[in-house]
Amino acid sequence: MSKIKIKANGKEYAVEDGLTIAEFIESTGANPRRCIVEHNLKPMRYETFAEVRLRDGDTIEIMEIVAGG
Repeated sequence: MSKIKIKANGKEYAVEDGLTIAEFIESTGANPRRCIVEHNLKPMRYETFAEVRLRDGDTIEIMEIVAGG
């Protein structure tokens, strides 16, 4: 597979073409169920993380929800 370039949280990444947002989040060591994502400036629902495939030039912002106290 070929590589594409995306930007996540301000950092550039070269990832496999066709990678889903859920797969990218998992590759960072985070749990997609505990994340809020903005894809190309649009908020996403968790249910779509495994359906949306990253494309060259995409920008995503990922925030992991952490409980504390």
